[in-house]
Amino acid sequence: MSITRLTSDTAVTRQAVTKHLHVLAEAGLARSSRLGRESVWQIEPRPIDHARQYLDGIAAQWDEALDRLKKFVEG
Repeated sequence: MSITRLTSDTAVTRQAVTKHLHVLAEAGLARSSRLGRESVWQIEPRPIDHARQYLDGIAAQWDEALDRLKKFVEG
């Protein structure tokens, strides 16, 4: 999406959106390309998917630890 389209239904300024998009691009989570005079932005899903998988693993470890604690306390 273009910055104009991203900001069309929000009170957030184009400057603020642009700043955030550049931060996301530096983190590898978004990228831009030129289409005429506009920059068109896209999400980079792979890093987000990797982070989600990592966090899902941590959540599973916590669930297991809490189950063990519950069994210990109740047993």
